[in-house]
Amino acid sequence: MRRRGAMIGLGGMLGTVVLGGASAFGQAEEPAAAKPPAQAQAANIDVETLLKRWEVQSSKLGTLDVSIFRTDKIPAFEEIEYYEGRAIFKNPNLAFIDFKKIKQDAQGKPVKKEDGSSWESAHDERIICTGSEVWQYRSDTKQIFVFPLEKDQADRAIEEGPLPFLFNMKADEAKARYDMKMMSPPNATSYAVAITPKLDVDRESFSRASVQLDRSFMLPVRIILVSPDGKSTKDFKMEAVKPNAAVKDENFVGKPFEKWKLVRNPGGNAPGMRRAPAQPPAGAGGAGAGEAGRPAAANAVRPAIAPAARR
Repeated sequence: MRRRGAMIGLGGMLGTVVLGGASAFGQAEEPAAAKPPAQAQAANIDVETLLKRWEVQSSKLGTLDVSIFRTDKIPAFEEIEYYEGRAIFKNPNLAFIDFKKIKQDAQGKPVKKEDGSSWESAHDERIICTGSEVWQYRSDTKQIFVFPLEKDQADRAIEEGPLPFLFNMKADEAKARYDMKMMSPPNATSYAVAITPKLDVDRESFSRASVQLDRSFMLPVRIILVSPDGKSTKDFKMEAVKPNAAVKDENFVGKPFEKWKLVRNPGGNAPGMRRAPAQPPAGAGGAGAGEAGRPAAANAVRPAIAPAARR
């Protein structure tokens, strides 16, 4: 059963995507090979040390290009959904996020194309942060919502997106906003951190989270977000993490699509990146209760920014 929740932040992903029968995205340049730090970090470290090392590595990123496999679990409806995506970030405040929903077979398993080369999928949604605006593309209704950003919002846009902890990690800000604890035992290649939000603005997006960090690069390779009601989850597995990849600036340009409705500043306010944009009017393919009468809690984990990155 299809569901549509409120969008809250920024996020992204993969491939040339065809929307409304026309190719919607350009192509990003192939990333250069990234080199890990000279030495992998020691296995046993505390949260304070981890955050400092994480911040140091994050500060070295001019760009980040990530391919993602996402699994959404909704126990209340006995549903599991799968998405493939791509997220591209560029300092100081640019982001491109795109997800495609993967087709499932009669047993609910994700389906590969006949040649086995990739998933059988269709574009779901995209979000682009231009630095001054957020463009949210919704394929189900063929609508584009454009939210203007004040300067302080632009600076926070990536930090408060639907994929927190992925880009521009700052240790002091993280400690102010979250309770963070090491999860044990660490394995040979990664650390794991349990995270609980302290602030209401973050609790609107998730009630708790866990982040798995690659020891060599000190970058997230997996992020799990639990919904505000504590029931549903979103599991983001980074299948390819490319630090300082060469990316094209056109990825971060919002533009209208032919035959798509463009709605500027819906609700009259520029939303904080953790807040849900106004729902489209009745009959336009979305309502506060979600599709097929789903309560809002069933959709609450859906992060707020989500369309696809250009390659």
